[in-house]
Amino acid sequence: MVRRRKQVLTEERRQLILEGLRERGVVRTGELARRFAVSAMTIRSDLAALEARRELVRVHGGAMLRERVALEPSYYEKATRNLDEKRRIGRRAALLIEEGMAVFIGNGTTTIEIVRALRERPPVEVKVFTNALTHATELAEIPGVEVCVIGGYLRGVSFAMVGPLARQALEGVYFDLAFLGVNGLSVGHGITIPSLEEAETAREIISHAQRVVIVADHSKFETITHGKIAELSRVGIIVTDEELDVGFREELATMGLELLLA
Repeated sequence: MVRRRKQVLTEERRQLILEGLRERGVVRTGELARRFAVSAMTIRSDLAALEARRELVRVHGGAMLRERVALEPSYYEKATRNLDEKRRIGRRAALLIEEGMAVFIGNGTTTIEIVRALRERPPVEVKVFTNALTHATELAEIPGVEVCVIGGYLRGVSFAMVGPLARQALEGVYFDLAFLGVNGLSVGHGITIPSLEEAETAREIISHAQRVVIVADHSKFETITHGKIAELSRVGIIVTDEELDVGFREELATMGLELLLA
């Protein structure tokens, strides 16, 4: 009888964990342990059981809803989310671009703020490659910027050029810096985006860059999406906002990653 009561309590706790996930999208192991007055090991066991039932996906430090993994909002849906943070991140990232560089700026609503920050700066002579039509039109209006567009199949949801033609266009081209936006950044799962095609193109871009710069606001951390680009070890610099969790900052530092806060 005692054993049966313990099982019921365990299942009740797991259902409450799922309720919290549906409300917030993400739960943290430490917070759950404090809430239910159990050990972190017990919570990790709960999360593992729920993952086995395909009700969530475990990420570093907690879990997220499974249906969010493949979720890809449109470019316009993302454009107004955390806009102030994205603008600060864009301005900070743009300071990395120096006279005479060849850089790649990938598609996304955070990377477009790098383009807009370049417009605000004193003109510099740089060559900018991009696979985003949204970015190319704005880059073309900036004095001193030579614009090269990577061709390919156009994904309407993100305005990114991807696929075999994009990879062919990258042959023999190398960058001092490659700026990439991501939908998810996790210590355990690396950098991810919802589209497998875009992830494949991004992997190719990384192989052509001397240094890779990831620009992402704090909401992207401890999140994973469908298509993996690379492990965090392939990243040189991460530019994010000051809302990033202190614990995550410390973990990135131990990995030797350069973290710039805007």
